[in-house]
Amino acid sequence: MRIVKRLSVVCVVAGAGLVLVPVNAATPKKAVTTTQAKQVVTGPVAEYWVDTATTSGMTMGAGKPSMSSIMGMMGGGSNVHHSLYLRLGSTQAASGEATADHLPPAGLSAGNDLPLYYQPGKPVKHDYASGETGDHETPKGKILIFWGCGQHAPAGQPLVIDLAKITDPAQRQTMALSMFKPVTLDTVRPPSPTTFKSYGEWPNSKSTKDVKGSLIGAHTVKGNYSPQIDFTLSQTQDFMDPIDVTGNTTDASGATRLTWTAIPGAKGVVATAMGGGQENGETVVVMWTSAQIQTGWMGMAPDYLTANDIDRLLGNKALLPGDTTTCTVPAEVGKAVQGAIYGITAYGGEANFVYPPRPADMKTPWNIQWETKVRYRTATGGMLGQDMAGMMGANSGDDSAQPADGKKKKKKGFGLGDMVKAGAGLIP
Repeated sequence: MRIVKRLSVVCVVAGAGLVLVPVNAATPKKAVTTTQAKQVVTGPVAEYWVDTATTSGMTMGAGKPSMSSIMGMMGGGSNVHHSLYLRLGSTQAASGEATADHLPPAGLSAGNDLPLYYQPGKPVKHDYASGETGDHETPKGKILIFWGCGQHAPAGQPLVIDLAKITDPAQRQTMALSMFKPVTLDTVRPPSPTTFKSYGEWPNSKSTKDVKGSLIGAHTVKGNYSPQIDFTLSQTQDFMDPIDVTGNTTDASGATRLTWTAIPGAKGVVATAMGGGQENGETVVVMWTSAQIQTGWMGMAPDYLTANDIDRLLGNKALLPGDTTTCTVPAEVGKAVQGAIYGITAYGGEANFVYPPRPADMKTPWNIQWETKVRYRTATGGMLGQDMAGMMGANSGDDSAQPADGKKKKKKGFGLGDMVKAGAGLIP
């Protein structure tokens, strides 16, 4: 028998047997736990949100067609429009009357300043802002819901909601609202008059103007109730490009293939369509979304999305990937109505700034003076499967243009105006 020491272990070799015996085995050490100091964080004193939107074509505001965009399309041209919605909230009280100004870069072509102002009782309507509702009657009629890109709608579609069968008005209203807002989104709390001691916004009852230029460059926000805010936007943080639709053609089956050029900076895309009609004297509204799951796009398309929202909605396929450039609207959607408005919305995420930067030393308190969030989206729309000449023909009652299958549709005399009214009657 021979004994060999190796790495504090005695290998005892006896015949064919091998036994490992620890040498001077020490008592196991206890795990050392350290409690890292938690950094003290205060503030922010002020929050500033900048919502940017690029719109073109016949866009949808709060789920309904914008009349200005409809008229712009009828007049020809691309109808590209940039929008800003600025909101400043501060925990500090103003010294006298609350005043603040956003000093934009010269490239924005919006003058020397955008005054931030708020007067209770005089809200300014923003076409692109989320969560807006208007006065409406109790919903009536049927709503047909389709979803998913493809030549034909899968079995089990459409989902039909017959509001006439729901006799209780409150239940009917709840049904309609739940149908349009089933998408779970992160709770966001932008600055508002109810959440901050001092508040200002733009546009407002004193100032509103078109912004036709670029966001690139240095931005400063000064006021008598907020620390001065300075941030700079780079080329990749400018307004998103307008969505350039390159194809909107209906084939012999009735399916319409929408195509568009790649959208720089897009994180996720959703395509939608909505149309209205009359069937046996009853209003019928048809809704479709590119989501691969049954979902109400009305609760998503008008909103900005957080990075977490985008990741989650891409994961469950409620959103198309940002590099998507085509989606086919199923034939059954077009056959269910005489005309439909399509929409394409791309989300560009957000840019965030904070001052001062977080101290590396955890023992040093982080007293945040201000935070700024810039959000991005771009959207376009038009008549599904038609150019503007086709749409005008529909309005004039011209039924000479027949579907690809050669069969006349039973629903006649239901032009753009009628379709918009039908949609507005069923959409809360």
